[in-house]
Amino acid sequence: MRGVRVACVGDSITRGTFVLRRRTNAYPAQLQTMLGDGFCVHNFGVNAHAAQRAADFPYWGSEAFVASTEFRPEIVLIMLGTNDSRGGNWRGVDAFRADYRDLALHYRHLASNPAVWLMTPPTLFRLGRSTKVRYGMDDDALREICGVVESIAAGIECGLIDVNAATANHPEAFRFDGVHPGGAGATLIAREVFEALAEGGVL
Repeated sequence: MRGVRVACVGDSITRGTFVLRRRTNAYPAQLQTMLGDGFCVHNFGVNAHAAQRAADFPYWGSEAFVASTEFRPEIVLIMLGTNDSRGGNWRGVDAFRADYRDLALHYRHLASNPAVWLMTPPTLFRLGRSTKVRYGMDDDALREICGVVESIAAGIECGLIDVNAATANHPEAFRFDGVHPGGAGATLIAREVFEALAEGGVL
């Protein structure tokens, strides 16, 4: 395995579940193209998973969590929180903060000593005349989640990538269901990550 190892930790948005030809167009794949041959970007996104241990599908219990740890990453990009805002998963700010912080520190403390970057989840959009976001996601909870991610990044001195702000004015990139990006949305995310890494002196 050659190049700087980059682990993209996340849910279906990272996986690129509704991205056409996701293996080449999901955000981690597009990021690989942007970074070039000096990097090895691996997609550890898994559908429906959340940062909280008490969620219906906690990332902690996934095969992707184990695989991303064993990958010995040198850079970790964490984008979780969308599923934490869903229905009974949302247990409030304190529960989310504790488990998300633990997850970030898990990667920070790996023997490979990776640089860890925390990413706010993308903006949620309503489709047509609907008054609700699909799948039971909650706007208010997501806003709180973004604030927590920002505060944790500052508190444990991780990098921060504000994907929520980068996607806020681009509902057209999430037109499938208002939650999952298509190829254009994945490009927005990959570009935001690339620019953050460049400004952070990683490239």
